Amino acid sequence: MSQIHRFDHSAMATPWTITIADEDADSSAWAAEQAIAVIDRIEEDLSRFKSTSYVSQLGRLQAGHQINVSRETYECLELAMAVWHETKGAFDVTVAREASSDETWTSGMKQFALCENERIQVSEAGLALDLGGLGKGFALDEISQLYQEHDIANAFLDSGGSTFLAMGNESAAAEGWPASIGPYGVIALKNQALSASGFEVQGQHIIDPRTGLPVETGRQRTWVQTESAALADALSTATLVMSDEEIEQFCEAHPEVTVMMG
Repeated sequence: MSQIHRFDHSAMATPWTITIADEDADSSAWAAEQAIAVIDRIEEDLSRFKSTSYVSQLGRLQAGHQINVSRETYECLELAMAVWHETKGAFDVTVAREASSDETWTSGMKQFALCENERIQVSEAGLALDLGGLGKGFALDEISQLYQEHDIANAFLDSGGSTFLAMGNESAAAEGWPASIGPYGVIALKNQALSASGFEVQGQHIIDPRTGLPVETGRQRTWVQTESAALADALSTATLVMSDEEIEQFCEAHPEVTVMMG
């Protein structure tokens, strides 16, 4: 019978919990070590607080210059660009400040271009990237891919209590892994990701990328369920910004995405 093995880690200013249902404790410990290595490697690549990260290097480039980045960095920026387009600018990894009342707000997403062979080119100096809105989810997806390659079927990956990825079941008798969605109760999450964003902890800290002003939808929290943890992570932030009509239209175009609002 499978046993539950839990492992904790701290990275990206976030507590992580890796839970594996397996009868072999040694195999579970090895799997956790591999997951932690993935998390740490991605933090080294994506952190804007590390001078050696690719994100920091991109910020130091002069206009017209380009550099090779890691596969993970490239794919994160590729996803960020896709979500920016799909949400009509509601998700933007270049937002790092509020606009003044007399300022015309423009997105920094047009300051960089994805080139061949994992190269990124900037059109203006001073590119300011913050991949915190999808980096943790991206790490969960990478761990899930690694676990699939090694036939690790049942695991629950928790990034800071806000983004989760569930693989398989908690036990043979369970339909999945229990995950809380606030007023909606607890659901059994299986081979799906769930991410939440809201204002309860940090207050009105999210800026509307389309205006540069604080979000004023009146919405306190959103939950997004879909297959990709990185996508759920990004969309949970975007749906705090989007109007009800925009969310409805997005979900109609993407039926694999479920959005809950509180």
